[in-house]
This record gives sequence, C-alpha cells and structure tokens, in this order.
Amino acid sequence: MTSGCPVAHTAAASEIIPAELLKTIANARPQLPTFVEHILHLPELCPATQNPAPSSTLTVSYQAGEWLLELFSLDTYIDAFFAHPVVRDMELFVQTVAQDAANAARVEVKVLADVRLNRVRQGQRITVVAQPES
Repeated sequence: MTSGCPVAHTAAASEIIPAELLKTIANARPQLPTFVEHILHLPELCPATQNPAPSSTLTVSYQAGEWLLELFSLDTYIDAFFAHPVVRDMELFVQTVAQDAANAARVEVKVLADVRLNRVRQGQRITVVAQPES
C-alpha cells in the first residue's frame, strides 16, 4: 500500500538531499554495547493527502559503534521530506531513511514505520534493515 502523494513536486523540493542533513556525533564509549532507539512522531509529509496521519511513528534502531545519530539533525532530516518525491510511497521513504541512517552511523540500522493513513481505513507497518554502503 502506498500513500500515493499526488503532489506536483517542485524543483526546490527535489533539489534538497535530506541525507546531507543527517549528522552524527562520536560515541564517547564505543566499547560498551549500546542499543539506540529513536522514536520519531512523523509530521505530515504529503500536503495533498495530509499523510502520514497523526500518531504515525518511525523507529530507528541500531547497536552503536563509533558514531551515534545526532538527535536534532534527525528531526531536521525527516522534516526535509515534506513534499519530496521520495514520499510518493511510504515504502520508499522508509527504505531511504534506513539506508541514509546506516550510511551515517556506519552500522546496520533497522527502521520500523507504524503509519496511519488518511482516506483509507487502514494503517501500514513497514520494516527495513539496511547495511552501510561502502
């Protein structure tokens, strides 16, 4: 099931590369097994359908290595997807977030989206596991 955001995407939205907004910080104690879970409340990303609907979440989890995803940049990164072509379907959005986060943190990352959708009587759960690309 896709969200089907029918918005005519502007060149400005397409030119933003959200991955460049995702920052990391050094892990002060990388020798300690540390499991991190960021639970983000998703904003409306499609102005035409107002999807995802309120109470939709995105959980980004990983075992920390040398780097940690920086909290504030994670919010800015997600906000950059407003009216972006990637939100045409939620599957691609979650895949993109998982790959970008894995690349930034340089570890395997699991992303779980629990999405409520407007205009249909259903929700959607999407899970993606991504490895960092070389």
